Amino acid sequence: MSEIKTLSTQEIYRNQWMRLKEDRIERADGSQGVYSVIEKPDFAVIVPVMNGKIWTVEQYRYPLGKRTLELPQGSWELTPDADPVEVARGELAEETGLVAGKITEIGYQKLAQGYSSQGYHIWLATDFSQGEQQLDAEEQGLRCREMPLEEFASLIAEGKISDATSVTAFLLAKLKGYL
Repeated sequence: MSEIKTLSTQEIYRNQWMRLKEDRIERADGSQGVYSVIEKPDFAVIVPVMNGKIWTVEQYRYPLGKRTLELPQGSWELTPDADPVEVARGELAEETGLVAGKITEIGYQKLAQGYSSQGYHIWLATDFSQGEQQLDAEEQGLRCREMPLEEFASLIAEGKISDATSVTAFLLAKLKGYL
């Protein structure tokens, strides 16, 4: 049983990547309020590991005004019903040029369940070969970098890798014994 009843929904904004809606709600105690929700398709994050090294991407993140170090990740907004493993393979190849010989599902997490239902599938990519990056216009300047697993973990501990998706994916892979 829902603790909150939706009275009405209004679309505030939409583009090809997201939709923002505002819902008028009624809480269990009868009081009313407003709830804003961001709708985005699920995405894939890939943990590419081989020979004790992990492949990362560094790119400019406009909301932060700086370059950040992350794991490869993304969605196919124009084909939101695409098979998650194909999205993972595609995003890995697009951002890094890596073609995974083996890809294993690690798990599924929610990104920010306080304001969005968006989630992400976490994949381990191994046995890969190097191809060419195929970057989208939004990814201009993205650079791929490999590093020892221990360095990646240290950068998380130092706060130099702050992308929650990358941190969670790495942690879950480690907890499940993949790393």
